[in-house]
Amino acid sequence: KNVRGAEGIISSDAAKVKVLVIPTDEELVIARDVERFKNQK
Repeated sequence: KNVRGAEGIISSDAAKVKVLVIPTDEELVIARDVERFKNQK
């Protein structure tokens, strides 16, 4: 299934586990983590 840019389940219906896609802006997550780390000092 094509779920590019959107949340979605990419595993087959017969799979024992569900595999989900969750889009993330990795650069923003890293920037927020760095800012939070800087403010802990």
